[in-house]
Amino acid sequence: MITTQALNHAISQTESNLLYELFVTNARQLAVTGKGQQLIKLAMFAGDNSADGVFLRRAFALLGHLVNLEYETSESLAHELEIEAKNSSIYDFILKVINYVYAICWFAKGDLQGSKNAINKALSKKRSSGDLDSVDKIQLIRIYCAILVAESNDREILEQLEKAERIAKASLVNNFAIHIMTIKAMVLQQQGEYLKAFDLAKSVVVTSEANGFSGIHSAIDAKFIMSNCYFAFSKLDRANEMLEEVKSDALKYGMHTWYVLAEGSIIRNLAGTAKMKESLDRTIELRNFINHFHDPYDFSWLVDISELYIRFKLKDNNRVRDISQRLPDFYFVRQLVDAITYVDGKLPNIEEVLNLPESTPRQKIYKYMYLSEYPATVKTSPRKYMKEALRVAQDTGSREIFVKQRDSHLNLILNIASEEPSLFLEELTRDCLKRVELENADILIKNESLTSRERQVLKHLSTGRPIGLIGKELHISQNTMKTHLRNIYRKLQVDGRKSAVEKATENFLI
Repeated sequence: MITTQALNHAISQTESNLLYELFVTNARQLAVTGKGQQLIKLAMFAGDNSADGVFLRRAFALLGHLVNLEYETSESLAHELEIEAKNSSIYDFILKVINYVYAICWFAKGDLQGSKNAINKALSKKRSSGDLDSVDKIQLIRIYCAILVAESNDREILEQLEKAERIAKASLVNNFAIHIMTIKAMVLQQQGEYLKAFDLAKSVVVTSEANGFSGIHSAIDAKFIMSNCYFAFSKLDRANEMLEEVKSDALKYGMHTWYVLAEGSIIRNLAGTAKMKESLDRTIELRNFINHFHDPYDFSWLVDISELYIRFKLKDNNRVRDISQRLPDFYFVRQLVDAITYVDGKLPNIEEVLNLPESTPRQKIYKYMYLSEYPATVKTSPRKYMKEALRVAQDTGSREIFVKQRDSHLNLILNIASEEPSLFLEELTRDCLKRVELENADILIKNESLTSRERQVLKHLSTGRPIGLIGKELHISQNTMKTHLRNIYRKLQVDGRKSAVEKATENFLI
């Protein structure tokens, strides 16, 4: 690393070009390795003693505070600089640096829309007073893409990759490969190319750790992509381990957005394996976590996404619809709402489904599985569509979407596997059957095992009112009430009223 002694020598020799090169090289190395305090000291070499030079020094010192993860201080100093440098001849450049700082600070604290707005301003057309370096621009696009991953926006994220590649192509240097790799991993994961996404994201993590990248330059986003791929591979335990790593890094670096995203994913993974009580308890804990912040910004909808999936798994369709109406129009939300529709037997006209896009593997699998719900005709075959979905899955590593299926989908998968055996289908069917076994073992009771009248009685038991009074309110004779109670206790495998209410509460029956 270049020392300040070398910089002082360059100044004494009035080697201005060398001075700038030494400063930029040293500053960037300090930034990516989290040495913000040294960057603040180095900022004295960013400009001369003129008014513009002083503003330039302050801008680079500001970056040092950001590298130190002092988000509140950075935001406050950025706001002061934005006001005081307004009449400077280099204000356009200063403003780009300020928006770079805002983008990262606001992402860290959960203001995702604010972060996107700041990124767009920082990447706006170059003005005469200067511009951000190419690597800084591509880093901002990387953050923008992380937000799009949270939103499950596979269309716009591809546009951002193309923008990053144009900037890279026009640049004279090549020090942004790690950012491009991460963005590509995000795009591939969004498209459903999980095997390719995982390999790229893992390379980012290994390279970042080998080079000591930390803080705002860490590979926390690549770890999140790896966890999503583990989930797609149906390796839920490994996914949760990686998500706990993301949470740990998020707390260390003060990046609350990554903490909420990771915990939300864990909650959905737990719900996917029927651990409803734990997933709902953790949802409540996550809401309490975000309520401690003065401004929760976009955290609320991030938690809503998790609860939406829990309610879907619990078949609480009314609650799913209520939550979905207050959420943005995300791909994941549309999937769950569509799933409720066809679970209720209300399939749309098949022509609508045939017109669904299939430009990415994820879209293809979704479309073909949707089409496999329709009865066979001269032109369509559920088996053909499911086989095509399985073919795409084998090429991309997508498994979990099949493992969590039930009824007609699962029957099709088992039927195809028995008639056209392969290693992929053998492993997939084994995972499917294990998931069924796991869910049956974890949920000892389902709503369908009680009659509607028994559930009504059970709900009244939780009020604590006497049995006789409950019978009168429900217009049930004493003997009939005894029969209902015996059936309820037997089905719940309990020995009395108190334990029946406890088990019913645990299993969300009341």
